[in-house]
Amino acid sequence: MKQQNVHYFPGHMRKALNAIAGFVKLVDLVVIVADARAPLATQNPYLYDVIGEKKRLLVLSKSDIADPEETKKWIAYFAKEGTPTIAGDLKKGKILTLIDKTAEPLFTAKREKEARLGMKQQPLRMMVIGVPNVGKSTFINSFRGDKKAKVANKAGYTRSEQWIRVSEKYLLLDTPGILPMNYEDKRKAMTLAILGTMKEEVLPQEEIAYGLLEFLRKYYDPALNSRFGIASLEGKENDDVLLEIAKKRGLLESGVPSLSKASYLLVKEFKDGLLGPYSLEKADA
Repeated sequence: MKQQNVHYFPGHMRKALNAIAGFVKLVDLVVIVADARAPLATQNPYLYDVIGEKKRLLVLSKSDIADPEETKKWIAYFAKEGTPTIAGDLKKGKILTLIDKTAEPLFTAKREKEARLGMKQQPLRMMVIGVPNVGKSTFINSFRGDKKAKVANKAGYTRSEQWIRVSEKYLLLDTPGILPMNYEDKRKAMTLAILGTMKEEVLPQEEIAYGLLEFLRKYYDPALNSRFGIASLEGKENDDVLLEIAKKRGLLESGVPSLSKASYLLVKEFKDGLLGPYSLEKADA
């Protein structure tokens, strides 16, 4: 049976796309934030069309809860494609050193131009873009060391553009997360749903849990052992696994184990990195 495309494109995203196109010419660098656990699915290819030839940097967030070997492969993959890429835990300061190093050539060119024109030195203008809930606001807050950019672990939290002065060196433009208008490949939509990048109501919660279980079954079979005492998924039906989780955690509805509550818990614990450092996309594929 042919699967229907998944469509999710709220009105504020359409408005934001138009705004980003206008801002591109005002910035020196575009920072694209993507989730290290799914570096392809968590990028919007249309945004590359919008930013054109502008200098760019890809930041793979949440690498602390991604498969480290896969993250290394992805960095090499994107470097080969011509996109400078760094990865790190955005809540820690090391990422700032990597940004400074990457931006150094841009600073040199900018200062030389300002000197030629007799201009006062200006901060480097960076626009931060990405799909919802990949860590854009966390990235900005790691620069500032405060909570100026609001953070929420759910899709669609930032609704409008905002300029944020980080220091004398940097001026950042935060933008709303923008997803592609639809996904012909439902696997990508499933990946986004598992990571919480797409709102939960777009796909049924149990369907998302099934998708996650199939992935774990294929690549990380012992993933549920430490959290739920399920040593292997081999030979187990998805519903049987969810029922076992419900029983172990006491997730009941009307006195019986709840598939829906177990589905929600499983996906949430994966999203929060509690199951282990696992990546949903494989660079070799």
